[in-house]
Amino acid sequence: MTCEDAHLHMHDYISGELAREHHKPLMDHLDSCPNCKKFFLQTQQMRTTVRNAMRQEVPTDLQNAIHSILANA
Repeated sequence: MTCEDAHLHMHDYISGELAREHHKPLMDHLDSCPNCKKFFLQTQQMRTTVRNAMRQEVPTDLQNAIHSILANA
């Protein structure tokens, strides 16, 4: 697996959408390529951070302001 292939597959892997037959080749590549491993870990952390942030309740006044801006765009 090339670095380009790994980058294409890692997002699907992190989201649980990667076909099983691609798991081992991806993991083997990550074990042998420090740059891709670093990118994978950063991507995984970013996804976790975004998911946690999305669980935060948005104040009603901010929701209303965003809706107003979008309605007038």
